[in-house]
Amino acid sequence: MVDGTCTERFSWPVEHLGQDEYGTWLGARRGNPVRQPDGRREEVQEHDAVWLVADGAWWLPAFWFNDTTDLTIDICTPPRLDEDVWSFVDLELDLFRSADGRAGIVDQDEFDELARSGHLTDSQVAIATEVAQSLLPLVQMEAEPFGGAARAWLRSLRS
Repeated sequence: MVDGTCTERFSWPVEHLGQDEYGTWLGARRGNPVRQPDGRREEVQEHDAVWLVADGAWWLPAFWFNDTTDLTIDICTPPRLDEDVWSFVDLELDLFRSADGRAGIVDQDEFDELARSGHLTDSQVAIATEVAQSLLPLVQMEAEPFGGAARAWLRSLRS
């Protein structure tokens, strides 16, 4: 944290898959390391996944298309690239769409606690809330880029 605000970043190495009208597509195979914000803890990615980095967006979708989860979306500061590692500040508010089509916003309690603690600025709270609310109907309707566009990029990663 800097000046009481949340600045801790997740980071992970990824393969640049390409770009399209939605943004930059990144991918990583199962087993990829993901560094947690504390910098000391690293997890291993459980499934192949692709991410979409839309220029300046306060969201980062991960497309899994596995038995339980189609996608998850971190509401976050706009992702940035440092050398060959992408990172972002997770604002703790997330969206999901399960493989059976259910969609929703999760981790509202974590987001609220972070906001109450003063670790998020008023601006970050307002942006995160607005972004999550505006994305939910798009995720529910499977509107692009939250529909099938990511499947081709996932196939590309696996080939």
